[in-house]
Amino acid sequence: MFRHIVLIVGLTVIALAAGVALIPGEREQWTMLVRDGHHQEAIRVLENRYRHGHREMDAVLHMHKLYMALADIGRATRVMENFVADRPGDPAALTLLARHYGDIQDKAGEIRTLERLFELEPSLPTARHLLTHYRIEGEFAREETLLRRLLGINLITANDAERLGLLLASNGDLYGARDALVRFDEIANPERVVGRLALFDVLAQIGDKATALSKGASWTVYWRKVSLHHPSSGLPAARLIRMMLALDEPAARKAICEVQREEFGTVGVAAHSPLAVCDLDEPDSVADSEAAPGSGTGASNALLRDEVGRRRRR
Repeated sequence: MFRHIVLIVGLTVIALAAGVALIPGEREQWTMLVRDGHHQEAIRVLENRYRHGHREMDAVLHMHKLYMALADIGRATRVMENFVADRPGDPAALTLLARHYGDIQDKAGEIRTLERLFELEPSLPTARHLLTHYRIEGEFAREETLLRRLLGINLITANDAERLGLLLASNGDLYGARDALVRFDEIANPERVVGRLALFDVLAQIGDKATALSKGASWTVYWRKVSLHHPSSGLPAARLIRMMLALDEPAARKAICEVQREEFGTVGVAAHSPLAVCDLDEPDSVADSEAAPGSGTGASNALLRDEVGRRRRR
């Protein structure tokens, strides 16, 4: 008899413990309320937890989503700002706040938060968003500062390096423009033209003729090769050759010949050998396309072709 009583009491205690364990806690309560669409009740539960210091990320995000669903922008903003204040060194929290400012069209708040995020954790996506905002708002000084920072930490893209170089060149900062455009030359597609012509001009202005001619010679050989196979590519090989000859004709001829010999494997060939003869010409289609009809440039091109020994048409 006593054993039966002990068994019944034990089963009762186990059943009560299981029942208590199955009672949903606060977390389960607001999760079920959100799932079932009872937003007001879910907000009350979440606000109660929030006031008592329970500010887990998923709870705060759900509260923010509920406020936004109910068009309570003010409370949603305060929740996210307090969340960032509680986690000042958390890039994820700053990213969420910047996204919130973007959703409510608060451009000033979004830029301010993105700047904090970039200082905390520099990244190319954050920089790209900031550059877009700076350009839309006309904040070109801040854009230049950020581009310089990206160049210094090797996060700059080819497009941004070219833009920075052109900006600095237009402002008279030739050495800064040189650094930016050299980086552009290193990472850009070899068929990009504007930045490389600007780099040649900057190098010539600061007196670095040797580097200008060396780079110009390497670009010319590649552009002429592309133009032979793709006449419509529009690469200005002829224009670059004229720029090089105008800068220093003997050195330009030497630089182009050296690059061509390296390209075609004739390094070390005697100067009197036919293999040592280099070609400074550009393809006919490129030269003709650069000379506009009736502009007079065609005559100068013809003279250049005669001077450098261009193959005459039959």
